[in-house]
Amino acid sequence: MTGTIVEFILLLIAHAAAGIYSSTLKYSKKITYLVWGTWVVLQTGLLFFAEFVLTNWALQFFIGFVLSLVGQYVIFFATTKGRLAQRIFTMLTYSIFFCIVMSLLTMISGTFSELHWALTSLIQAVLLSAIVIYFLRYVCTLCRTASKNIKAGWAPLIFVNIVFIITIILSSVFPVRLTSFNDPAVITFVFLSISIMAVYPVIFSSINHMSEAAEKREIETQNKLLVAQIEAETAQLAADSQSRHDRRHHNLIMLGLAKDGDYESLKEYLESLVEDDNKVWGETRYCENTTINMILTMYKRRAKENGISVKISAKASNNLAIPPQDLVIVIANLFENAINATAKLKGKGKNIDIQIKESPERLLIKIDNPCRANLSFDETLYGIGIRSVITATTKYEGMYDFTAEDGVFSAKIILNLR
Repeated sequence: MTGTIVEFILLLIAHAAAGIYSSTLKYSKKITYLVWGTWVVLQTGLLFFAEFVLTNWALQFFIGFVLSLVGQYVIFFATTKGRLAQRIFTMLTYSIFFCIVMSLLTMISGTFSELHWALTSLIQAVLLSAIVIYFLRYVCTLCRTASKNIKAGWAPLIFVNIVFIITIILSSVFPVRLTSFNDPAVITFVFLSISIMAVYPVIFSSINHMSEAAEKREIETQNKLLVAQIEAETAQLAADSQSRHDRRHHNLIMLGLAKDGDYESLKEYLESLVEDDNKVWGETRYCENTTINMILTMYKRRAKENGISVKISAKASNNLAIPPQDLVIVIANLFENAINATAKLKGKGKNIDIQIKESPERLLIKIDNPCRANLSFDETLYGIGIRSVITATTKYEGMYDFTAEDGVFSAKIILNLR
């Protein structure tokens, strides 16, 4: 009896560990530990009550197994966040591992019944720990990574889990329950269990590898389009500028106005020419670097079209040790993301603050834009643009930091110049 109680306590601890570390937590770790710890203590108390007070087998089964499992599911969904289908899949996967563990623990008890209960419990604890660690470290880790790429289609995976659960139960309980490693069907059960536990890493690893390759191709395509867009606008501006260098007819008109003494008309004509130049080049040249200045000019125009004011402070020389295409990837992506996020907000206060500073060894890029006050930002939410920025930053052994605090989203990038 003592061995059975220890076995159930070990399972409760395993349930708590799986619930805490298998998914993204909704609350702080301290609160989550407190909730699961309280549940383990209460369920342990109920377990002792069922073993030493109750005599009805149905009530013992309900308290020791059903209530324990239902309580685990309720607390898991109450303390985690994320896609509901993914969390259901995670819990069903753990249920598969749990069914396998229960059958193995039963067979250990039956095979080593002559050993002291403490030694039997130790063997069970080692086996249980190994399976739970495998579940958390490999299966859940790969599942979370794959979830970034699986936006839909969890229903078939959930169905597969249900089939696996039924298969495990049929192979270990019906028609004959496995009670020791001497049973003839144990080899089939063990092979089936190992196959099921191994299939998850294989599936998710394949999904992750294919998704990474597809994402890499998509990022490369987007970056090429972004660079081509900047180059096209640069060429267009250069063409416009070249045409404006042809001032012969303008000079003839101005000369005629001057000869006639119509200085007011001459002044208006000159102002119109200056205004045309400003429409092309922008009223402000933000820094010496042609590429950065072009990006800032182009995207500030887009921000203005969306009713967003932009404050820019830029200092960068024209001979940066960073190719124009990489400057486009980093700055254009960050500026575009800031415009898209700010444009979605309602009300006033739509403004973006951009700082670009060059030092002898580094280029600092910082862009702040307003966001929802309760915005929760983590790396699982990185879009293609942000991942493209990270790739370019890593190329120059730089650093990146994305934070959302007090209604302000801040992106900070440091690129090494040497």
